[in-house]
Amino acid sequence: MSGAELVTPAERRWDFSRDAVSHGRLVAWGSELGVATALIAPLAEIPWEAGAGAGVVCTGAAVLYERARGSWRRVQVARAAAWLSTTGWLSYALAEGPTLLTMCFGGAIWATGAAVNIGMDRWGEHTRAAERELDRRLETGENIKQAQDGWAKLLYDICGIEGAVADPVIDRWRGGVGYTVKITLPAHLNVEALRGYEAALAGALHLPKGGGVSFNAGGPDTPRNVVFIAVTEKNVMSGAIPYPKLTPTTINRPIGFAVIGNGDEAGLNMRDEGIIAIGAQGSGKTAFMKCLGLGLVRCVDAIVIDLDTSAKMSAPFVSPWLRHGIGRPLVDWPATTPDECRLAVHAGRAAIDARKTQYADLLEDEDLDNLPARPDLPAIVYRVDETKSMPDDVLDGIDWIINEGRSVNVRVSVTGLRATRDYVTAAMDELTPGRVGLRTNNASELDMLYPGHGAPDMSIFTDPGVVVYMSATRGPFQPTPAKVYATMAEVFTQGTPDYDRMAGLFMDAGRELSDIRPDMDAVTAEAMGLAWSQRWARIIPNLRGDSHGNVTPDRMHESVWELYQSWGEPASYDLLLGRLTDERGGQIMPPTAGAAADIPRLAEVMLGEDELDRLAAQEAAIELAKASPRPKSNEALAVELFRAHGRPAKPSEIFPMMVKAGYELSDRTFRDLCAKLGLQDKLIKRHDGTYAAIQSEVPDAAGRVPGPEDDADGRGDGPDGRADLRPDEGGHQ
Repeated sequence: MSGAELVTPAERRWDFSRDAVSHGRLVAWGSELGVATALIAPLAEIPWEAGAGAGVVCTGAAVLYERARGSWRRVQVARAAAWLSTTGWLSYALAEGPTLLTMCFGGAIWATGAAVNIGMDRWGEHTRAAERELDRRLETGENIKQAQDGWAKLLYDICGIEGAVADPVIDRWRGGVGYTVKITLPAHLNVEALRGYEAALAGALHLPKGGGVSFNAGGPDTPRNVVFIAVTEKNVMSGAIPYPKLTPTTINRPIGFAVIGNGDEAGLNMRDEGIIAIGAQGSGKTAFMKCLGLGLVRCVDAIVIDLDTSAKMSAPFVSPWLRHGIGRPLVDWPATTPDECRLAVHAGRAAIDARKTQYADLLEDEDLDNLPARPDLPAIVYRVDETKSMPDDVLDGIDWIINEGRSVNVRVSVTGLRATRDYVTAAMDELTPGRVGLRTNNASELDMLYPGHGAPDMSIFTDPGVVVYMSATRGPFQPTPAKVYATMAEVFTQGTPDYDRMAGLFMDAGRELSDIRPDMDAVTAEAMGLAWSQRWARIIPNLRGDSHGNVTPDRMHESVWELYQSWGEPASYDLLLGRLTDERGGQIMPPTAGAAADIPRLAEVMLGEDELDRLAAQEAAIELAKASPRPKSNEALAVELFRAHGRPAKPSEIFPMMVKAGYELSDRTFRDLCAKLGLQDKLIKRHDGTYAAIQSEVPDAAGRVPGPEDDADGRGDGPDGRADLRPDEGGHQ
């Protein structure tokens, strides 16, 4: 940064020059004086030596005059050139004598000079506009020298720094909420000399609460003694900012979660680092994690695993699927019990070990140090809510994942009420460079969160959701205030567009993002084993069961209930966690991932002869559907399978066979498909909820035709989502 000369308003001079000189104006000066000399020289009977001497004297006088006026160097050069050209022409004309050619040539020069001057006068409007803008700046008090002196005095009075120089260019933010000033400190100082003076400078600048001052050391090319001071003049931390569009993204880019004072989006580099978020109760910590979670589930190349014993952080991402049958769960593994958290950590350790060995060739072939993140090889992000609530062995496992998972794209982000060792372990503190601080009851805790930077000005935490964040890998490299996006409708006025959009934000996320969510790569899924493949069979009772783990269909959508009913009983936590021993005291190892997969196949030992015959007919129908050159439609396939079943069947009985035959679950559920077929008179529905093909020979196959009370989008046949208990035409209930 360099100082700037004082710029004063330009004045009109006898030769029409201005400080704002253009190249065209310089040509005009020379033409003007040359034409005048060419026209009068032939008429003057004076020796050429006198004309040359006069020209030299005039040249020197003009240069001295402009120098005394403080004119720019190009003005002095232009004046000297104009007089020297005059001297040359005058000497030539007097030496050769007046001729017709001289007069004609002089007239041509005059015409040229006149044309140039007319053109320069028109072009000069730009110069006059620049002068008016300069006058406006001076009138509104934007005097550069005064501003520079003001910053120098402010830094001396508040921070005791003498000799600081402010850059004359002030970067004003869009929206008019603040500005950034570039300051050059004395050579022996750097940004650390200003740490701790944020609140004092904000007070000296008369900034409101929610506004403030922050310091930035700039990028790697910025000299050490240069500091950028960001001044927020308005309280931008009040109110709510609605979450932006649910556009797909990638974890290879920073995950946006908030807005900083100048209107830019705040983002965290979740691919290369985890984060630590610290905040007291009511500070908006869970809201921040929901917002960050929305950014993660928008990624086409990230698997999200939540360790969340309170279930607050994960619930919005699972409810659209679990309660309403929309899409698929956005969070891939919500662990809401201590044992499920243990299992998720054990699975993470196995995944890291497998990725290190089985993807070693990929790293060598692509000449990479770290595993890439892409849809077929997604990164794995653990989010841990409230580390204090985690068992000690889970915290030990998290520390191991933080230490070992970096090179294979397994990252951990944690939250806590305090920044003490009870909440943040040494491994988390030392190996997690992303930091997010919310309001705390003690400013010293944020001081611990940002070692070397000091606690931020606590007066900025005016509302829940106000954070101070930094990132050691991609910046900002110092604590920076930001306001987290709002994801809940309650913070907006009812009836407004923002209220309506936030009310259905997570439902919209389920519809729009389910198709872009990645599947776990085969290597990692196999390494995780039953812990991964049977997770939903364990999770659904944890989320929707009663205190005894009993699950009923009225607490979930029918499509989810159909899936849940089709799964076998998952392996116990004791078996998966290695807590079972045999008679000799040896550990009983859990089965491999191939056993008891998502939808178990029927085994012959479980079936009688009639069931075997029926199964053979069903398998034949499935194979025929798969081998057909023209694949059957979903409707035709369902009718064929119901017919092969040989008796009325519930959708949950037919659904596994539909999957085996290639049926893909769409936005509508399989139950909706059955209702549709019933309305088309291809199936009949009984009062007990079973369906049968019309061609069935079962004598008791007739039943009522579905009516308006059969809500295809609800959880049951009744208007309140429960089973229809009203009697049908036959008197049944």
